[in-house]
Amino acid sequence: MKIIFFELEQTLIDKGRLIPGVVEVLSKLQSVQDSHNEVSELALISCNNQENIDSDKRLNHFHSIVKDNGILHFFEPLSEKITFPDNGHKKISENTFRDAINKIRVGLSYHHTIFISANQSHVTLARSLGMTSIHYKGTVNEKAEIDNLDDLLALINRLLLYSPCGKRLNEAKGFTISHSNKSKKIDSEIKSITERVDTNQLLENITKLTEFGTRWSYSPEISKVPIWIFDQFQRIGYSIEKEIQYQPFELPNSQPQMNVLCGNKDKDMIIVCSHYDSISETPSFSAPGADDNASGVAATLELARIFRNIPLKRNIMFAVFGGEEQGLYGSAACAEKASQEKWPIDVVINLDMISYKQTGALSKIIVEYDQGNKNSNNDAAAKAFGLTMAQAATDYTSLEVAHTDIWNSDYIPFEAKGFACIGAYNATDNPFYHKVSDTIDKIDITHLAEVVKMVAATILILGK
Repeated sequence: MKIIFFELEQTLIDKGRLIPGVVEVLSKLQSVQDSHNEVSELALISCNNQENIDSDKRLNHFHSIVKDNGILHFFEPLSEKITFPDNGHKKISENTFRDAINKIRVGLSYHHTIFISANQSHVTLARSLGMTSIHYKGTVNEKAEIDNLDDLLALINRLLLYSPCGKRLNEAKGFTISHSNKSKKIDSEIKSITERVDTNQLLENITKLTEFGTRWSYSPEISKVPIWIFDQFQRIGYSIEKEIQYQPFELPNSQPQMNVLCGNKDKDMIIVCSHYDSISETPSFSAPGADDNASGVAATLELARIFRNIPLKRNIMFAVFGGEEQGLYGSAACAEKASQEKWPIDVVINLDMISYKQTGALSKIIVEYDQGNKNSNNDAAAKAFGLTMAQAATDYTSLEVAHTDIWNSDYIPFEAKGFACIGAYNATDNPFYHKVSDTIDKIDITHLAEVVKMVAATILILGK
């Protein structure tokens, strides 16, 4: 579920009158579906507050304004769809946002909301809470990210298509238990290579990533993270002249952002990808993101180390993306470039949240493969790759495997471009997901090592 909040003044209405084009935008948003094929709720926040006024009178006052301007039907019942700052204050606070969300869905994460305002300070506050926020010019004479309603609608559509990530297993489609049986003959070379997975190295890399404090995309220190990842590929032995590169991408109202790519595109290739950014209830202060997604980055780096000098018939491109939590911005930029330049991608393997296991439980993993989404032409290939990974897990690890469709992570932009996509994901919902408590003491490093072995075996099966 997504909620789209508009700050009423100077965004939809100015001096009591509706801004031209607003009705058309709201009408279109009523029918736009997000990545879960759901229509978003529309709601209002107003700072045109008045002190010492009865709450019923205030609501009636705004009811008249909204009705007279012909947009009441978008926000009914208005008592649930409009929120004011507390105690006659003129500025929005964290409590304002929390109250507004709880009116519609109690406890819904900030991460599942979009906030549009002409007030830069309100946009900044919303972002600090993890909300997806758009600085719209409206009727304010100042520089903004979006200057007109057509561009605003296009951006909201994009954000809903690549919904800021919020994965829960009960939202997954196509759940099945893997029926892979252990092969009669195990490849001794594959087994030997998978045993090179180093839990100490995995733990060291997760530790370093969590020590950044926050890897929030809007953090002033975010550029240090891709620099560190670039350095790790170089330390492993990859060439900065021929193999490692930064790939720039844009994130609204932010400093320049970078993906890190490592590999060559001169023959058929496998992309192994993960995202380095993190989110929490207070991402501007703390978002350690140990499982989400230091685990995926550490796995990517460990696979890069293992395969540094192993010749394969397919190349491997290791890709570590930014901007995932804001709506797959880094991976979307990479997928667009891959499509334009016709990269010879056979399969994209996404690693996102792969280190959490309940204490005492068996090691289980979800092997996701594309089951529809935007492009159905790649489904058969994706299923074949997914079943190959399940077989690799059965033959070379202790993991139990189930399958679901892919959703809400960095393979989605590649799927939309027609590439076959699979992924690995926790088989148990992590209770510390998107929280400051997603810390290194909550991960299971032995379980993570088994997942890395599974991916390594898959690459070897596909690459031999």
